[in-house]
Amino acid sequence: MEDLIILGAGGTSREIAEAVADINREQRRWNLIGFLDDDPAKHGKTAVGRPILGSIDRASQYATARFIVGVARAGDPWRRKMIVERLALPRERFATIIHPSATVSRSTTIGLGTAILQNTVVTTDVVIGDHVLIHYNTTIAHDAVIDDFVTMAPGSLIAGSVKLRAGVYLGAGSQVINDVTVNEAALVGLGAVVVRNVISGETVVGNPARALARARL
Repeated sequence: MEDLIILGAGGTSREIAEAVADINREQRRWNLIGFLDDDPAKHGKTAVGRPILGSIDRASQYATARFIVGVARAGDPWRRKMIVERLALPRERFATIIHPSATVSRSTTIGLGTAILQNTVVTTDVVIGDHVLIHYNTTIAHDAVIDDFVTMAPGSLIAGSVKLRAGVYLGAGSQVINDVTVNEAALVGLGAVVVRNVISGETVVGNPARALARARL
C-alpha cells in the first residue's frame, strides 16, 4: 500500500476519498493518511473519517506520500494548477484514482493526479491529461482529448473527437457534440448543449449554448 494525501477537504475531495475506500475494498492499494486544506477552521477536524492535518504547504513533511488535488471550483479554473505549482513536487508524486465502477477503454491514456469517479464511461482512444477531475456518471466518447486541469461535473457528456483545453469546466448535465473544441478556461453551464467551438475564457449557457461572459483567463 502507498500512502496517499488528498489536497483540499471539500466535497470533491471527500468523493475522491470514498472512491479510494471502494478501491481498497477490492484490493488494498492506498493508505489514505488524510487531507490537507488551507482553511484553518478545518484543521484538527475529520472528513469521511480521516483527519484534516493542516494546510496544503505541509505536503513537504510527507516525503513518501503521493497526492491528489480534489479542489474543483467553477469560478476558479486555475485553482488546482496554482496548488500544483505552489508545491513544486515531481510529477510522479501525484496519484491517479479510478473508481472500480468506471469503464475505461484499454486504449485510453490517463495522466497523473487525475480522478475518475463512479459509473463514468471512457471509450476508445481517449487522451486525458494531468490533474483532471471527472465526476460520477460522466461519458467520454472516442478520440476525445481532455487537457490538464479540466473538470467534468456529474452527468456531463462529450461526444467523439471533442477537445477540452486546459482549465475547462463542464457543468453538471452539460453536453458537447462531436468535433467541437472548448478552449482554455471556458465554463459550460449546467445542462448546456454545446454545438460550436467555445473561445478561451468564455461562459456559455443554454440549449444551444450561447455566450454569457468572457473574463476568466
